[in-house]
Amino acid sequence: MKLEKNTGSYLATIVILSSLLIGYRHGDRELCVSRTPSFDGEGAGYELLNLADGDVWATRNWTPEEYAAFSLPVSWASWHKNDPRIVLADRGQFLHSPGCQDGQYSYMQAFGREFLQVVQLQDFSTDEQNLIRQVGLEKYHVLHYSVGRTVSILQNPTGERFIGVSRSLDRATDIPTLPEGWTLMEHRLTAELQVDLLGRISVLRLDNEDSYQGPLAEDISL
Repeated sequence: MKLEKNTGSYLATIVILSSLLIGYRHGDRELCVSRTPSFDGEGAGYELLNLADGDVWATRNWTPEEYAAFSLPVSWASWHKNDPRIVLADRGQFLHSPGCQDGQYSYMQAFGREFLQVVQLQDFSTDEQNLIRQVGLEKYHVLHYSVGRTVSILQNPTGERFIGVSRSLDRATDIPTLPEGWTLMEHRLTAELQVDLLGRISVLRLDNEDSYQGPLAEDISL
């Protein structure tokens, strides 16, 4: 009887603590302020994903070695470290954070670093062969690919096209495995290409961790 009583108290404590952690607002935040971020630049980007609320926060203020050695505290149980990402575009700009007006951004101070909210996650899925992970999300990101750049285009069986946006810093192979009906094509640009990833978009992560985003507007010719 005593054991049952202690077990019940223990489980009740877990439920209370879990509720507190899920509802806890992590980091010190400034929401939708008119302060231009300095996120874009050279090197890898690092993202922390809040899987409970769907917000994604990015920074460049890490080294690969520091990031690999970093572990999220237990109190950040619903959060996940994304793998370090290398952007494939020549330059880009976030127009605003999700939920904000143009020119407004949300920031978070945590672990001695400043993070920019870049994405709001919405849903997840995979193809039947579990080769492509698809995430539906909201963001406001403009990318520029320069003349002479070779871009990679992923096309699905219905003809929708997605452009290569990033790859893993620790990418194991250049060649992914594609499901039947999907194709990869490379194009050398003869003019600068601007890609507007605004609002609801899809991010497709291949089995070599390359990331393609879109779909591209039908009037974009390559």
